[in-house]
Amino acid sequence: MQYAKHLIFIFLLIGTLAVNSASRSLVESPNISPNPLRVGEKLTYDISWKKIPAARRTDWIVKEESLNGEAVYHIQSKMKTRALFRVYSFQRQEETYLNPITLSPVRFRNQLQDQKYRATVTVDFREETAEYEKISRPKPKSPEKREAKVIEIPVGTQDELSTLYFLRSKKFELGKTYFFPIIAKGKVQKVTLTVERREVVKSKALGAVKTLVLRTSAGDRFWLTDDERRLPVKAESKIGQLTVKVTLTDIESTN
Repeated sequence: MQYAKHLIFIFLLIGTLAVNSASRSLVESPNISPNPLRVGEKLTYDISWKKIPAARRTDWIVKEESLNGEAVYHIQSKMKTRALFRVYSFQRQEETYLNPITLSPVRFRNQLQDQKYRATVTVDFREETAEYEKISRPKPKSPEKREAKVIEIPVGTQDELSTLYFLRSKKFELGKTYFFPIIAKGKVQKVTLTVERREVVKSKALGAVKTLVLRTSAGDRFWLTDDERRLPVKAESKIGQLTVKVTLTDIESTN
């Protein structure tokens, strides 16, 4: 499960160290204008270890619709290990329903397969609570396990997929550290991010592009284009001495 853990959280970049007094709430920070999120945007990423193709991920803003009386973006993400990567078989399908004004999720669902292990997580977000349910099965013939609970959540709590779009929609100041809450592993955690520097990077999908480099308290990094698109260009995370790299390889518009 160690490799799967990093595949799951490679775009969350969770740093669970204590938030210091100099940190700012990203929930309370202003949004950028115009909103960089566009219906039909589909982004494809390659994930690798030591230049070995490990997995491919696709994130897609499918459509705008209504859920529980709220206007939301329906967003999907799919990730699956590549044929050349034989350490283990892993795939995941996520979807979130994100309010484009408040940048808060309304509903989240994650279907995970790691070797023979199967799990489905559903989170329904309310005003001050979230209804969390996890149904898992260690092996195909094992008894099904069910965990259900109500979690108290701060305003602006994100899920594992909405986090990416929440970050893209926020203003950042160079050198500042921000924090925001997220539900991960069945509980509320705090993500801390420092805007480390500006950097020009070469992207297969975009060419040479100016980026903002965000670093977590855990030392992982995440590159966003420093323009009105705020596209995630790449991310890096360490597993021991190995570095997991995520790179944007293709941009499509399905609208």
